[in-house]
Amino acid sequence: MSNGGKALAGVGSSLAALAAWYFLWTNRRIFYVNDITTGESAAYPEMRSRVYYAEVPQAMHAAEQALRQLPGWSVSSVDLENDALDAEAKIGGPFVSDVTVYVISIGHGQTRVTIRSRSRAAGGDWGRNAACIRQLQTAMDGRLNTDAAF
Repeated sequence: MSNGGKALAGVGSSLAALAAWYFLWTNRRIFYVNDITTGESAAYPEMRSRVYYAEVPQAMHAAEQALRQLPGWSVSSVDLENDALDAEAKIGGPFVSDVTVYVISIGHGQTRVTIRSRSRAAGGDWGRNAACIRQLQTAMDGRLNTDAAF
């Protein structure tokens, strides 16, 4: 290989290393975050709780229906006294996430639905908990009106 070819290969290797470092740095949360709560997780500021035009019983029912119909999900418990549901989500491989849905009345026929997803495995979850929350929110959005004020 000529000196020019070696120099070009060196530049290419450097650019590849820089691109890999940039990817890892911008996605570093996948390596250390394994517990996310909507509206509370600094690593995922875009993960917000949803507000629905629905009373608590209607929102609880919609959440339970969504949980039961999502593939890989199962309902562990329904706590009507505290307006919360617990579920297990098996998405993206053999890993299991424990998901809790909290339904809180905020008045005027509106409820805030906060979701917590946490991995059973230690270390980062590679974005699985964020995926769980997004999947459940999408399923609930299809059942409830999200035109409420945030």
